[in-house]
Amino acid sequence: MSTLSPSVTTRRITSQGLRITVPRVDPQPPLKNLPYPEKKRFALDDMGPLFLFFISLYVILLLKMITFQSLYDNIFFGFYSLLITTYILSRFVFAYLKKPIPYDEGYEPSVTFVVPAMNEEDNIAETIRRFAHVDYPREKLEVILINDGSTDGTLKEMWHAADEICDAVRRVEIVEWDKNKGKRHGMAAGALKAKNDIIIFVDSDSFLEPDCVKHLTKYFSDPNVGAVSGHTDVFNRDTNILTQMQAIRYYISFKVYKAAESAFGTVTCCPGCCSAYRRTYLMEFLNDWLNQKFMGARCTFGDDRSLTNFMIRKYLAVYSEEAKAHTVVPDTFGKYVKQQQRWKKSWIRETFIASGFMWKKNPIAALSFYSYALLAFASPIVFFRAMIWHPITTQNLPIVYLLGLFLMLIIHGAYYRLQVGPRTWFLAICSFWFNSVVLMWQLPWALVTMNDTRWGTR
Repeated sequence: MSTLSPSVTTRRITSQGLRITVPRVDPQPPLKNLPYPEKKRFALDDMGPLFLFFISLYVILLLKMITFQSLYDNIFFGFYSLLITTYILSRFVFAYLKKPIPYDEGYEPSVTFVVPAMNEEDNIAETIRRFAHVDYPREKLEVILINDGSTDGTLKEMWHAADEICDAVRRVEIVEWDKNKGKRHGMAAGALKAKNDIIIFVDSDSFLEPDCVKHLTKYFSDPNVGAVSGHTDVFNRDTNILTQMQAIRYYISFKVYKAAESAFGTVTCCPGCCSAYRRTYLMEFLNDWLNQKFMGARCTFGDDRSLTNFMIRKYLAVYSEEAKAHTVVPDTFGKYVKQQQRWKKSWIRETFIASGFMWKKNPIAALSFYSYALLAFASPIVFFRAMIWHPITTQNLPIVYLLGLFLMLIIHGAYYRLQVGPRTWFLAICSFWFNSVVLMWQLPWALVTMNDTRWGTR
């Protein structure tokens, strides 16, 4: 077991039950967040983006009416065209219909933060410090940290930060593993040690806002709710263009797509950045989740999506837009592509699994789920046909396809502009084009390499 050079005795207890000494460190204030994107009041300068949003919608519908007869020329591609238009527009409608619930001061369940970490010496201390600043009763908070075989200074940073927050929470426990076991084992170990009602999993490079906890826990006043996803923004947004594009994609993915799923209680992925689970419900399937296998291989990634899948079999999973957190995203193209490849593998696996029970859910939620699955797998085929095969065989440029794609991207960009103001909103168009056109080719490759269970970014 690792210890630090003692200066002042603390109240820290290890997982082995031994009291140790660590340097007493003066509490440090949390790092300053980047300005958080907030919905602003409507102003005259919003008229342009609003007009752009609705004129794009109008042109899309007009195109569908003009080309409706041609849809019969090829039923598959015609059906795809109508389905993707309906699906995307329905996301905005359902997201609008999803309304937040008020905070009830009379309902304050106890909370356990669980943070598994491996080689996160740069961020782990800040992650832990944030727990000392949450707006929640001290006696209802505990923190469990798992050092998953780190080979850098992660454990040292854990001890220092744990000592800083000891007066702000009821209990802190650090679990030390000499060898790496994986994030899933870390999450499970933390859940088993948790003594409180709600478990909030936080990634070791994510940072909570002070009022995040109360806006997560308030949804558990409904006994049907088993999991709640917070809203995560990108902490290192201004590093470069890539991180700015990810920030925009995060924002719209949560505010539109996750909110639309939440309208029916079927959020398909409560991300590890910041998500809460009802402990009693989690214990019902924790062992099955920990030992999950797919195609004969043990599942070693996609832990958050998988855990959500287990939960929504029986209970509801919702999204809280007021429960805000920040996370550090890849700042190089290589890391980003590897991350996306790993996420696509887990999406394929968990979509296949969820297909076996989603039909039992709300009919609209089920239809949306199966529609998106079909669209995702069909997109590379449609793109190849529209951009390569059809122009070669007919000598016609894919003008209608490109116009439709561009208008869909414009809708996302205009929405972002309306929500957060005149930032680099044009990057929203670039971001969704990049993910829709370039990274969609990762999906077939992810399908081919499903048996490769390596993490990919370590």
